[in-house]
This record gives sequence, C-alpha cells and structure tokens, in this order.
Amino acid sequence: MKLFKHIYLAFLFLLTSVNVLNAQTPYVVGSEGVDVDASITEDTNSTVQVSPSNVEIMETAIVTVTILDSNSDPVEGHYIQLEAPGLVFTQPSQASNDKGKIVIQVYAVNPGTYSIQAWDITYGDLVIDILDTASLYVTPVETPTLLEEPEYTQGTTNSLFWNSIGFGYKYNIQVSESSTFNSIKASSGWVTGTMYEFSNLENEIMYFYRVKARNGYGGESGWSNIRYSVQDSEDPVITLVSISDIGGNNNVEWSSTYEIEIIYKVEDNLSLESTEFLCVKEDQSKYNCGSTTENGVVYTTTITLNELERDGINDLFLLYTFCIDAADSAGNDSQNCDIKLQIPEWEGEEEEEKPKEVPTSVGRIIRDFFNDAVTAMDNIFGNLNDYELQNIGTTTAIATMTVGIGSLVGGLFNVPIYLFQLFLNLLSLIGMRKKGQLSGYVYDSSTKEPISHAVVRVYSVEGKRLVWTDVTDSRGFFKLGLDNGDFTIKVSAGGYKFPSKIIFGKSDYPLKNVYHGEEFSVIERVIPEFSIPMDEIEMSRFSRIVALIRNRLRIVYKILSPMLFVFGLLFSIYAYSINPTWFNFIIILLYIPSFALVVTTVFKKNLKYGVVKNEKGDVLGDVAVGLKDMEYKKIVSKRSTDGEGKYRFIVNNGKYVLEVLDTEYEVVKIEEEKPRKLSDGLILIAKDIVLRPIKVEK
Repeated sequence: MKLFKHIYLAFLFLLTSVNVLNAQTPYVVGSEGVDVDASITEDTNSTVQVSPSNVEIMETAIVTVTILDSNSDPVEGHYIQLEAPGLVFTQPSQASNDKGKIVIQVYAVNPGTYSIQAWDITYGDLVIDILDTASLYVTPVETPTLLEEPEYTQGTTNSLFWNSIGFGYKYNIQVSESSTFNSIKASSGWVTGTMYEFSNLENEIMYFYRVKARNGYGGESGWSNIRYSVQDSEDPVITLVSISDIGGNNNVEWSSTYEIEIIYKVEDNLSLESTEFLCVKEDQSKYNCGSTTENGVVYTTTITLNELERDGINDLFLLYTFCIDAADSAGNDSQNCDIKLQIPEWEGEEEEEKPKEVPTSVGRIIRDFFNDAVTAMDNIFGNLNDYELQNIGTTTAIATMTVGIGSLVGGLFNVPIYLFQLFLNLLSLIGMRKKGQLSGYVYDSSTKEPISHAVVRVYSVEGKRLVWTDVTDSRGFFKLGLDNGDFTIKVSAGGYKFPSKIIFGKSDYPLKNVYHGEEFSVIERVIPEFSIPMDEIEMSRFSRIVALIRNRLRIVYKILSPMLFVFGLLFSIYAYSINPTWFNFIIILLYIPSFALVVTTVFKKNLKYGVVKNEKGDVLGDVAVGLKDMEYKKIVSKRSTDGEGKYRFIVNNGKYVLEVLDTEYEVVKIEEEKPRKLSDGLILIAKDIVLRPIKVEK
C-alpha cells in the first residue's frame, strides 16, 4: 500500500508539472520492488522580465512572469509569488493566462538597483523556484538649474528662469528671505514651463530662490542651486543744491573761459550705477557737457560758457536748460530737467550794418585757394628734398586710404577683420582656396540681430587642427568648405562670447539646428547648416569707456577723411610741381580711389531701425517681433527689441508682414512705410509699431 502511494504521487507530479525539471532526487528501483522519492523545487524554463528596465522614481515598470513547460509551451492556471525588496507592488492573485503570463506593476520611491524574483506556488506547500530573475534600475529625477540672477532686480516683481529637463515634467519654485528656506514667502506650486514671476516683493530685501522638478508619476528631484537678488523699486533722487551766478557776462559780451558751477545731490537707496549731466539745445536734443566731480552723493559740474550752444552770430541764448540723468544697478532711472541758467540781455547800441561784399566768381575763388595753398606749402615744406617729399606724399596717400576704409567699415578697429575677409575671398577667387557653401548664421542670442565680422574657425576632431576659417558677412552668414570627417566650430566676435548660455536645445524659433560647440560629421561632403547664437558680454566700466571712445572716433573718421584727402591731394600736386616725376604722378592717381572712399564715407547712410512703443510714446524693450512670409504663410525671422525698442529685418526680396509675437500686447498701429531696397538686392523692413498691453480679466 505504501509503495502504491509513492508511485501515485510521483506520477501526479510528472503529469501536472512537466515544465519543472532538475529533480534533486531521482527515483530508485530496488531488488524487492520500486521505491520513488522525488523533490521538485526548481524551474529553468519559465521567465521573468521587466519593461522598461530603466525608470525614474515613482515611474511604473511592468513585470511579466511567463510559465513555460520543458518544450517552451505556455502553461495556464499557475499562481506565483513575487519578491522584490524595495519595490512597491501588490502580489498577483490571478493565475497565468492561456499564454502562460502573469503581469504585475511595480515602482520605487528611492533610486537604486532592484532584483526581481518569482516562485511558483500552485502546489500549496510545494514552492518551486523560478531561476530566471530580472533587475530594475531606478534613477532620481534630474535636478533643474536656476539661471543666473542680477545683483539687483527692478520693481516689486522678479521673473526666474531655469533649464528644461524634458517633456512631461512640472516644476515648483520657492522664494524665501532666508538662504536656509526655513520660512517660505511664496511658492509657484507645480507649474509647466521654465519661467515663473513672483510679485509683491518688498524693496531693499534680498530674496533667495530654488526650484525642483516632478515627473508625471509623482517622483520629485532634489532642490536646485540657490540664486539670490535684491529688489529695488525706488528711482534715484536728484536734488539741485545751487547754481553759481553769470558774473558780468551777457548774451553778446561774454568770456568763453568763464565757468558756471552747478552743485546737486544724487541719492539711491541701494546702488547708484551712473550719473550723467546733459546740456539741452534749442531743438531739445541733448549732449554731454561740462566736467563733473563726485564727493559721496554730492556732484559738482563745471561748465565754461564756450560749451553752451550759440546762435548764428555767436551770441549766447538768453535761457539754457540742463538735465541730470541717473540710473541705479537695478535699472531704475530718473531725470531732472528743471535746471535753468538765465543769461542777461545785452543793452548796448546796435552796430551799423556792414555793406555786403560782391561775390567773386567760383573759378577765381578756386584759383586763389590753390595759389594760397601752394604758397603755404612752399613756406612749410620748401626746404625738403625730393626724397623727403616723396616719403611724405606716399605716407599721406596711404593714411588717406586707410582712414577712408576705416570710416567705410565702421572704424579703424574693424579694418584688420575687413582686410582678412577680403583676403579669404581673393584666395577663393583665384583658386587657392576651396569655395565654401553657405553653412550657417551667427546672431545675437537676445535681439536675434545678425553679427557681422565674426570669425568662424573649424577644427578637426581627430587631429585637433584648424581646417577652415571664414568671416561672417553683413547679414551674419558664413561659408564652409569641408571634406568628410568629424569637426567642431569655435566663433569669436568683439563684445560676444561663445557658446551661448541663454539659448538651450536645438531650436530657437524660427531658427533650427542651433549649435553650441558640439562635434558634427560631414558625410558624402554634405555640410549641415547651423544657427549659432552668441551672448553679449556685459561691458565693464573700462569696456564702456572704450566703446564711447570708438563712437567718438567714428565722428573723427568722417571729419578726418575729407581733411586728409584735401591736404594729401594739395601736397601731392605741390610735390609734382616741384619734382614732376612718374612716381609723384602715380601718388596723385592714388587719390582717385581715395576720393571714392571719402565720398562714400561722407554720404553713406546708416540703415534705419524700426521702434516699438506704447501709446504714451515710451519705447518697449524685449518685445518679440516676427516676419511672416506671405507666400508660405510662416514666420521666417524673429527679432527682440533692444533697450531702446529698436529692431530691423534685412531679407531677400519678397512679400512679408510684421507680427508681434508677445501675447501680452495687441497692435494699435504699424507704420505704413514701404520696405527700402538696398544696393545688394535685399530689402530693409524697419517700421515703427505702437502696442497696447492686453488687459487680463481676473
């Protein structure tokens, strides 16, 4: 009877568990009969799988256990028990389906690597170990990064920006008056996007900010880096202290060296950035004047009468107005234009009117001018020998052309880049340099304006050597001529830094394929086209002084060009009259291209800008303006207005319409001026736009 029971149990196990192998104790046949003793505890055929195998915290993964027999056929009706320490799940209560599968959802609240194991518990006390296991890799939610904050923030609001860590995430940003965030002033709650504006911030308070992210399953990242800024909602205060008297001067009889002393106070609650003293002309235009000294908050500006605007006969006006502009580090500014200087009116007798001189003929005037000029030249240079005259003539001709070119390209500082660009074009023209193809566009990351005269250098990844150089044209475009291989690009331009820290990702609507310095490949000589943003470098005090000097020099260039031309031409004619050689005649001929440069410089018109204003006439900065192509019905270019509300587009000939892309404004009026055609076939679109803020109903 005992022998029959053992044989029955063994036969039952073999029938119902054909998928289970590796019996630890096989049956044994003795001399007096058959004695079977089986222990089946391992399953080598069934599988345990998890998908996906890499998730974030709180993100659900699917564990699939498939019960298979020894022929890898699915087995229906089996129950399992799952073991996965650290994972959150509910033990399955359903049996395997007709495909042998049992599905369980799991997730983790902490990052780490988790092992998943299963047992077949279909036979009650007999637990069968499924040898196949799976691993789940759980990562933390990436922590976002808050972008830099200024030292001071204007007003009682502050807009914070951070990088995007991917699609489907929400963010929570907090503000506190403590760097430890032991008390929270305000929180955004969970919001989409990468920007949030806090309001009702108090003046002169330093606020600290941090942000965290949450995925779609509720998993949260750690807190980001901490940024801070001080709110400044008060404008500088300008107070006039005193103006010295005019002495014995009047509007007709006055001393050019007589000094007027104006004393005033400029105070700011936090940090004063700049103070500027301006004289106001009769046409209400302003210009810098006087010499200013500073003693704490007290400023003293000294003006000589010779610096004041005068009428057509060199008399002073009876009333002068002065303005003081002040700005703090947060961008708050104020102006005081109520400073008046009264000039006494002359009470003497009027002079008798002098009889008008009869004008002489134009030809006689020119002849007398040249005669006087030659006489003056002879008095100055009459003792020089021919060699010295030739040296002076050659130097003057070269200086005239150089200054002319410098004025034409925007200053002598740009001449080396301009000449380098001409040199590269010349090499391509004569076949000594491969002709490149249009491959990219360099632009200002904030205003979207093209950056001209930027130097683009391409390096090979393998040898890390320079393989190509080009200079962007007036529209910010550059060309590349590359063979197959892997490369990187570096860009340099005065006042800008690369790569951009403002523009993230591969798109800066409507620009695509934004380049940040990464490696790229050229396959079958197909060169990708890049949009390369550059960030404007915040100018130091020294840099601002240099920029001011360069702006002043541009005016000097325009004045110096015709003066050098006239002097050089007269000197060359004089040298030729003293020594009529071929060399001196060639020097005179050099003044033909110099004349063209001078004329072009003097009469060259700067391209105008369009200005975006509100209905009160105040300029609006950081307003996004788009240019839509009417044929393809899409935005083809975008600009952001600068601090003076200015923008412009230079595009190929076509039909376009301007659109304001900022949703907080509506268009009141767009100037009805036709686009201006440029000499190179392009068109300039720069219309004035008037906007009105859109009122949001609460």
